[in-house]
Amino acid sequence: MKKCLNFGCGNDIKTSSKECQWDNIDIQKSSKLTKSFDFNKFPYPIKDNTYDYIYARNVLEHLDEPDKVINELWRITKPGGIIRIIVPHYTNKGAYSDMQHKHFFNEVAFQLLEEQRTVINKTRKFRIKKLELKPTSVGKFFVRPLRETLALFINGLISEIDVEIEVLKKKQ
Repeated sequence: MKKCLNFGCGNDIKTSSKECQWDNIDIQKSSKLTKSFDFNKFPYPIKDNTYDYIYARNVLEHLDEPDKVINELWRITKPGGIIRIIVPHYTNKGAYSDMQHKHFFNEVAFQLLEEQRTVINKTRKFRIKKLELKPTSVGKFFVRPLRETLALFINGLISEIDVEIEVLKKKQ
């Protein structure tokens, strides 16, 4: 059974199944959570190489240093594990309407993760397995290549970025 983490779950509590034993963590305290702590303080109180899969939906845009958060998620993910991140696309009105949002993302931010290297042996840390730009209800009227080109000039065509990155590190 995979060990899975619902990172920044809020009220979206995942229940364990045959495929996945879920831990639900958030900044806010609740009796429904596995653990609660401040995501802006490092390192996280989680052992290295704990999780096979991490799900982080609508979390990174709220945090002070998303790059440090992603590196912490890398640390607590097992070699070959998957981190799935979903964030609002910077051209989506929703990215700016929430005053709690501190950061905005486009697909290039995640593509640059593949170029990030470990300090120790200079090897890559991540490989993108999937990167999808989810269209808005208006954006669905345009074929993907046209929609993604028009989104450079017209806001409101792409709602969010859904990316799955594989953690690259040697097994210990």
